[in-house]
Amino acid sequence: MRSTFHLLEVAKRGIVAQQIAINTTGQNISNINTPGYSRQRVNMEASKPLEMPGLSKSTAPGQIGMGVEVTSITRVRDIFLDVQYRDQNNLLSQSTVERETLSNIEGIVNEPSDSAIGKSLSEFWNAWQVLSKNPGNMDLASRSAVQQKAIALAESFNHVSSQLNSLKDELTSKIDASISQSNNYITQISDLTKEIKRIEATGDDANDLRDKRDLLVDQLSTLGNVKVTEGTNDYQLTFGNKLVVDNLNSSTVSISDVPNIKGGNIEGYVVSRDVHVAEYINQMDIMANTLATGKVEVTLPAGSILPKGLIIPGAVMDPTNPRKLMNDTKYTVDGLNGLHKLGYTLEDPATNGLDFFTTSDGSANITAGNIQLNPALASDLKKFAASMRTEMTNPAPPALPTEKVIQGNGDLGLLIAGLAEKTFNFNSTGAISQTATYEGYFQAVVSQLGAQSEYSQKLEANNKLLTDHAESLRQAVSSVSLDEESADLIKYQHAYSASARVITAMDEMLDKLINGTGVVGR
Repeated sequence: MRSTFHLLEVAKRGIVAQQIAINTTGQNISNINTPGYSRQRVNMEASKPLEMPGLSKSTAPGQIGMGVEVTSITRVRDIFLDVQYRDQNNLLSQSTVERETLSNIEGIVNEPSDSAIGKSLSEFWNAWQVLSKNPGNMDLASRSAVQQKAIALAESFNHVSSQLNSLKDELTSKIDASISQSNNYITQISDLTKEIKRIEATGDDANDLRDKRDLLVDQLSTLGNVKVTEGTNDYQLTFGNKLVVDNLNSSTVSISDVPNIKGGNIEGYVVSRDVHVAEYINQMDIMANTLATGKVEVTLPAGSILPKGLIIPGAVMDPTNPRKLMNDTKYTVDGLNGLHKLGYTLEDPATNGLDFFTTSDGSANITAGNIQLNPALASDLKKFAASMRTEMTNPAPPALPTEKVIQGNGDLGLLIAGLAEKTFNFNSTGAISQTATYEGYFQAVVSQLGAQSEYSQKLEANNKLLTDHAESLRQAVSSVSLDEESADLIKYQHAYSASARVITAMDEMLDKLINGTGVVGR
């Protein structure tokens, strides 16, 4: 026969198993809002039964049931959904960084606005138009206006260039910070892996530590591409193309590993710096350089007096003055600098104009960062050239004839104002168009920026939808449901009460057996 106290052991095991299930349910409910938490499930199975003791099989039916036991407490997790989420999260992080960068560039270019390059450029051309009508020295206000608008235009280029270069430096700093953050995540993942292996070597399930490790891997996926390879006793994590965690061993990443890191914030910062910001720094440099020195064809009016030594092939010259044009003549100049040097200042004797724009750092190449109004023009209004005609004076001997500028002529001022409608040669690496009007080229740059920014916003929105969908699928599997947990709690509670009731019934039976047996006849 079975042991008298056997049923007590069976009921006790039932109580223990249901208690563990209730505790696990409480753990799930408590962590319903914990980021990265995966609901846990108690796995129960019938304890291994025992045969009746003896040398031969007993005649009692069946085997001795030993109740229930908890074999494991496991996480409800789908590895495939983790991979899908991390891949989408990686793409979302990169697109978010690029969208933010393009938005920052839009803010720097700031078109259209009263303080942007477009407005400064328009006011600059208008100032030359006014100067062409008042070129003499009786009223220097128009020259002062040209001077101030030229300074404002150069400063607009300087400001945009400075802001773009500051953004470039900021992105470089963010790359460095992201590498440090990546190494921090890698170190924590490595430490958790060691702890998980130590705990699970004893036969326990390190569910909470695994959740923390997976959450860190999720966070690492926002910085770059990750790949997790996990076997029964192996755990490997690859970041970029580098194996950073290999069971108990780990390594870090450095700046040299950045080219191999795909997606995430890191590639987003790299693309933003080396593609987007670099593109618009280059475009601003092209515009500044072309304004000052870019090839542009103008029509010199008949009667213009050419500077000494200048010969225009095919030009018809006045026989009485080999420097005087007889007809309107087309001539290609080197930007505003070249055109300004064809005119004459208010100085006496007649003096040709200087380079209109120069570099603030002494370099030979004009860029948006170093363009400035020639300091000589900034300090002397009379050095602005507006006239293209001169005359010879015939003083009484022994004084020699001198060449004097005709101050009332504003042909050069009109030609410079007309550059707004002329076709420039933007013959530089990376130019959007090789030939275009200056205003047209600038609008093309602004339009390109707007189109790229709009595309980046749409790309980010699409990636966010895909990431949210992947997260929803993952949460459908792993997240805690209060309804489900409440139902389980009631189920385990009733099972616990029933096991306790078995012990109570057994207690009553034993009480009757022990205290009620053998008292007959006393």
